[in-house]
Formats: sequence, C-alpha cells, structure tokens
Amino acid sequence: MVNIGFYGSHNACMVIEKDKDITLVLEIERILNFKNSGVAQYKTVRPDYIHPIVEYLRDYILKAAGVEQFDNCYHMNTDVLIGTKRYELEKIIPAKNYKYGLHHESHAAGAFYQSPFEEALAFSFDGGGNDGFFNIYHATRKDSVKLLECVLNPLDNTPHIYYDLGFPYMVMGNYLKDIRLEPLSEGNLVFPGKVMGLVSYGKIKKDWIEPLIEFYKSRPDGLTYVEKIKTLSEKIGVTLDTSTRLEGQIAYDLAASSQHAFEECFIEIVKPYIDKYKKLPIIMSGGCALNIILNTRIKKEFKRDVFVGPNPNDCGLAAGMLLHQSKPLKQVDLTYSGPALLDFNNFGNYIQNYDGRLAVEMVNNTRIAKQLAAGKIIGVARERSEHGPRALGNRSILCNPAIKEMKDILNSKVKNREWYRPFAPVVRLEDVSTYFEWDQEARWMSFCPKVRKEWRKKLPSITHIDNTARVQTVTKKQNKWLYDILTIFKKHTGVGVLLNTSFNVNGKPILSTVEDAFKIFNTTQIDSLVIEKYQVIKVK
Repeated sequence: MVNIGFYGSHNACMVIEKDKDITLVLEIERILNFKNSGVAQYKTVRPDYIHPIVEYLRDYILKAAGVEQFDNCYHMNTDVLIGTKRYELEKIIPAKNYKYGLHHESHAAGAFYQSPFEEALAFSFDGGGNDGFFNIYHATRKDSVKLLECVLNPLDNTPHIYYDLGFPYMVMGNYLKDIRLEPLSEGNLVFPGKVMGLVSYGKIKKDWIEPLIEFYKSRPDGLTYVEKIKTLSEKIGVTLDTSTRLEGQIAYDLAASSQHAFEECFIEIVKPYIDKYKKLPIIMSGGCALNIILNTRIKKEFKRDVFVGPNPNDCGLAAGMLLHQSKPLKQVDLTYSGPALLDFNNFGNYIQNYDGRLAVEMVNNTRIAKQLAAGKIIGVARERSEHGPRALGNRSILCNPAIKEMKDILNSKVKNREWYRPFAPVVRLEDVSTYFEWDQEARWMSFCPKVRKEWRKKLPSITHIDNTARVQTVTKKQNKWLYDILTIFKKHTGVGVLLNTSFNVNGKPILSTVEDAFKIFNTTQIDSLVIEKYQVIKVK
C-alpha cells in the first residue's frame, strides 16, 4: 500500500507513505525557493507555470515512491494549489481513491502520533481551516483524535469557541516599524515570529489588555477589520496605522501586551479542559503552536508534559492526514524526513565554476570544531533535510555563541534580518541543564527556558534580552554528526553549546540545493561549507 498526502495552500507539502511508514516529506517552498509557498502563492508571480510545477512534483514523488499510481490520495486545499476544480486533481496525481482531509483534525493527529504519549489532550489553533479556528481533541493511539470542541465548524452543530488567535496576533506586525515589510513570497505569514522577537523589549500595559482581548475575540475580518482596528486604537490611546507605523518603546509595549492578551485568551479556552483531564499530557499544534513563549508558560503554569512536534504549522498537514488514517502504535519520527540535496550530482561542476578560488577537503570534525571555536561561520547541508520550519543540524548555519558580536554579524551580514531577531542554541541533551533552566528534551526549538545566570554573559549571542533561549537538544542517536561536533567543541572550549540557525537568507526558505548553498556562501560572510562529506573553504 502506497499513499500520498497532499496539502496545497501556503506551506504546501506532499508526503509519501509506504505500508503505513512515512518515507518522504516534500515541502513545496523548498522546491520553488519561494517562502511559505504553495503553488497558490507562486501563481501570483507565474500564473502560466502552475501545471508544469505540479507535474514536476508529481513525477518527482512517483519516482521516489517507486510506483505509477498511488493507492490513496489524501488531500486538502488542492483546488487552491492547481488553480482548478478539486476533482481535476485526478488528472494530475494518479491514485485509485481520493479522500478529503480536515485541517485541525490533521494538525492534532499528526502532532499526537509524533509524540511519545498513549493518551493526550490536543489543541490545534491557527488562522483557520475547513473545520474551524481553535479545536480541542481527546487523543488515543487506538482512536486517533476525537473532537471535544471547535470554532465555527461549518460541518456540524458542535458548540463554538469564538476565538481566532492566529489572525489578530499576525496583524500586529502591520503596525510595528521594526518589522520589515516583506516581499510577496513571504507576506504576513512571517509577522508572528517577528512580533514574538520584539515582545521581550516591551512591557505589558495593563490597561491595554482588555481591549486587546476584545480584539482577539472579535475575529476581525473583511470590512469589519478597519472598524475594529479603529476601536482598538481608541481604547488603548494609540493610533494603529500602516502608514505611520509605531517605533521605539511604544511599539515594543504593543508587542508585549499583544502577546499577553494572546496567552490569556488561550488559557481562558483550554483551562476547563486541562482541569477536567487532570492527568493527561498536552499536545500543541497548528501554526500558533510556534509561539514558544506560550508553550513555555503552559508547561510551567500547568505542570504537565507539553509536546510540540517539528511541523506544527501547515507544512505538517499532509503527514497529519496520513497519520490520522494509519494510527501507528509507536511514536513516529519525521524530523529528518525531507529529501537529500536535490542537485548533489552537480557538486563537482559548481566547484569548477570557481576557477581555483575554493579548496575542497574531506570533512574532519575536529578541524570544524576548532574553526567554530576560532569564530568561523559554517554553513551545513548534509544528508536528508529537516521537516518543519526549524533547521536542526542538516540545513544549518553553525557558529560560536560565546562571541558577543556574532548575533549582529549573522543578522546584518549573513541572514539580512532585523537587529532584534534572536538565535537558538543547540546542546547535547545530557548537557542542557548545565546551561539552561531546563532538564528535558527540547528537540525542535519549541520552548524558551532561561539561560542559567552564570552562563548569560558567557553565551551572549544566544541569550535573548529577557535571558531566555529557544533551545534545541540533540542526542547521538538523533544526529550523530551534530552531536560529535558539540562534543569536540566542548572539549576545546569548555562550552557545550553552539549557535544554530537555518541555512537561508531573509525572504527565502531553508535551502534544498548545492547551488543555493554556494550562492549564500558567495554573497555573505559565511567562512566555509559542509556539503555532505566535503568541506569547501574560500582560498584567499
């Protein structure tokens, strides 16, 4: 049995499942080099190119699956992807059966089956899908996820929660001057992460919280949005206008206050269920589960195990549809389920194009660790890519977090990002409690514990202004190469932490080709590349 999961809106993805085992996840943005994309977004640039893209992806996945036809195609929003009626999917993706999936059901099921739990309380919340905006589920291995409550469900008369937490949080980015207005390829989907980066620079304005909560509850949409922004402006005494965006402390205070309102709304919704299901761990899914500040608060406040998978946003929907059907009995690991470098066969040709300006050596972990200790910035593209929005060592930029200037160098001269954007540390699991107020796995950068007081000045480039860090833990089993680099780096420096950020530049997705790795290498201050088993160094 070979099945395909196919989600076609933003963060579009295709997933191959063989005999109930997911073997490949293809995030379409990385094929198109067009961030947050489905082909739906891409057609605004190249409307004539929609079907060729879909056909290319079809041929790629059929070859990867080793079949000419899938047994089942589980799909969602494919009409948006191909720009035609949904039934025409049959003309593009060959399958015996076509089955339609539900948005939040897929989020919750996908996250649950990637967790270690046998039973859990699952929350899925984002800007909305075909079964609501904020859904609550009871999850078991046998029965997958069972709906307890949902928002504005068009399919039945389930009691409603009138909250959409994703949209109000996102639109705050429109009014903050320090948030760069991005090109079409990214749009507003990048705003939440940037708002979150500014939160720690602000203070919560108590008299703003109730108006902000009202704004969150109101589901501002269409023409009503203008009026509800106007009402919010009047109640907080601050003009929210895209032409005169806020800057300085008042902007940071708005970010902090909006974050607090977001958290309070969430807790208002979930607390009755957390109280009712007293012993169950918590699953966080949907795009809003990328809010690491909220995730950390929920874990601390309710003293429960909290799980957030590697793919909580819409890139995880295709896998979620398949997992909801297959109901695996054991925890599924999709961390490194993406493709290998798509053009590695051309590696030699890329080297030749540089006419002796590059030296190529076999990877030596000790040499790399020493280079990192000396302040070198190294881009890594090896083995299969990570699934989800976080780079976890296979499509990463690594450097020394003890160098104070490293954050500014990366933001301004490598990533081309805003000045306030923090960077994440990666640490061996057995060392995490040495450096952070945390004593368990945080494999996918889903939480932001405090950096221990004695290490804050020693690790300036990963310590945010509020003394937190978005930690990634790693074991030898999970990523042997990264684990070994950390081990050697610690031996030479006494510090078992590296700075890890995604291998891309602002406005682009995590790279998928050697060609893009060389482009970034050639135009930024990255010092060397690790491409599979080779290290590429610039010759002076």
